[in-house]
Amino acid sequence: MKLKPSPCLTSPKLTWRAVVACALECALFFLESASPALAASGSGEGVRLVGEQMSTGGSYQFSFTANAGQAYPIGVSADLVQWSLLTNVVGRGAPLSVVDLEAPKFQRRFYQIVPAALTNMLTNTFASTYTNMVFVRPGTFTMGSPQSEQGRNSTEGPTTVVTLSRGFWIGKYEVTQEEYVAVIGTNDSFFTSILMLPADTTSWTMAANYCSKLTDRERAAGRLPVGYTFRLPTEAEWEYACRAGTTNPFGIGDGTSLGSSQANFDGNFPYGGAAKGPYFQMPTLPGHYMPNAWGLYDMHGNVWEWCQDWYGPYPGGEVTDPKGPATGSERVLRGGGYTSLAKGCRSAVRDSREPEYRNTINGFRVVLASLP
Repeated sequence: MKLKPSPCLTSPKLTWRAVVACALECALFFLESASPALAASGSGEGVRLVGEQMSTGGSYQFSFTANAGQAYPIGVSADLVQWSLLTNVVGRGAPLSVVDLEAPKFQRRFYQIVPAALTNMLTNTFASTYTNMVFVRPGTFTMGSPQSEQGRNSTEGPTTVVTLSRGFWIGKYEVTQEEYVAVIGTNDSFFTSILMLPADTTSWTMAANYCSKLTDRERAAGRLPVGYTFRLPTEAEWEYACRAGTTNPFGIGDGTSLGSSQANFDGNFPYGGAAKGPYFQMPTLPGHYMPNAWGLYDMHGNVWEWCQDWYGPYPGGEVTDPKGPATGSERVLRGGGYTSLAKGCRSAVRDSREPEYRNTINGFRVVLASLP
């Protein structure tokens, strides 16, 4: 193998497309590979590098055009031997940017569009490390609810077609008190009889602090993939994961009705013809109810879940990777809680509170995703 400068990624020989980023001088190279298997992968067809830059803070960014709708897993390595998954982006017919905030820590870094076999291996490695998380692939969905949906609130519109161009990991369950104590050191919940219950009475600030400290702990232990961080889900990521490919009011059961045998809410007020059921008036243990099609539990009811976004109106139309308003006074809450009526646990339901607001019905789950 040999390194050579190249203006584009379209040559079939350049199937290991590697970029070298140096802290002092950023130079662009592509690595030729004699591997027939890689040459046959075809993952780089239509790819063309359009720019690169090193920020004043040292992070490295490169941009490339790609086929609309095609996934491009980006691998990163310091030695061309050990690879990790930096991010997974989806082409949309315009230049895609990839940022590596960890670049300043290395003398040089290599990047490639990862062949399918290596992608599967890296994904399986993540799964074996973080067994309580589910990988959610990039995709497009309609966020919000139609005006015809029973129980709809006007804040759930206008419906907006959202494309999430990067995959992410999300917690199978809401963060438990046991997990919270292991990271923070104190239990700030109200329902403390069983540590496996969800962490409750959490503010947005407390949830964000947990994510930050969890990231620090996992990096120090060498378990966190390069370029990844724990954080709260964006509101779009949350609804995408909750719906799990569905378009009905709920992402579980038949999607059109909800009873308290399916989720933890006030069972005296079911939805869509479901029978009345129990009302526990407190959170329930993770896994008590069936998960949605993507293996996520308690996306409806139990405790409201904080999202990363400031609260604001939907833009309508089509958007890619929305993160909500740049500023605001309240943070988003999703999913409903154990005191909610069934209509308040729909996939599209939104609420918001100030970042320091605490209530026994509020908790959170975490996302593991690449930066930014």
